[in-house]
Amino acid sequence: MSARTIVITGASGGMGRAAVSRFAESGHRVAMLDLDESRLDHVAEEVRSAVPGADLLVVPCDIADAASVERARDSVRAWSAQVHTLALVAGVLQEAAPISELPIEEWDRTFAVNLRGNVLLIQAFLPLLPPHAGASIVAIASWYGRSGHGLFSAYCASKAGVINLIQSVAAELAPLGIRANTVCPGNIDTEMHRRALREEAEERGITFEEMKAIEWSKIPLEIAGPPDSIVDAVEFLASEKASYMTGASIDVNGGVLFH
Repeated sequence: MSARTIVITGASGGMGRAAVSRFAESGHRVAMLDLDESRLDHVAEEVRSAVPGADLLVVPCDIADAASVERARDSVRAWSAQVHTLALVAGVLQEAAPISELPIEEWDRTFAVNLRGNVLLIQAFLPLLPPHAGASIVAIASWYGRSGHGLFSAYCASKAGVINLIQSVAAELAPLGIRANTVCPGNIDTEMHRRALREEAEERGITFEEMKAIEWSKIPLEIAGPPDSIVDAVEFLASEKASYMTGASIDVNGGVLFH
């Protein structure tokens, strides 16, 4: 792709940070959205050190808050009249708990970020995506959105919602030539994944290493994937190589689920 403008949410997290680096290395302009401005500044500094001349915009944003999303959109619009890829990477993992004990506040928090936040972002940024110019939306779902898993009902339901949301968006935007797809990661070796392992280990009364061994042994490729493996799929879906793909979900999960 020639230089284009990419908006990445969750830009200071494991997958988001890898995505910022990848698109900057490819010469694209990258708007970095996340909640913590200091962490965003740190990531921007790292990327600029590795990619001199990287064109980055740091945008603090609470994606679950409509006013914050609108302010972020206005900041991006002042910096770039168009957005060619909206990469919806931000997400949260619920605190592990059986449904009988899951506080409804935790359910609401999970849905506010994983689903409501993506709706707000799509609504806000859609006017900046040019029709019939190769623009696309790429959202991170999860293999946990493909099926239910004990202790993670809110997370599974929210990520299933992301898959169906993006399919609906794909149907609506197809006449405009704007594509929308999802990536469904398996266990990716990010801090969020390790936090989930620690929480489930505590729930089961075992050590983190024991929990990691249990979970990673379920993966046919025997490791949690690196964040770059997800960015590979995001980059592909944002490119002209995926020009005939919309409403699709790409599984990048090490073989834990064949779908």
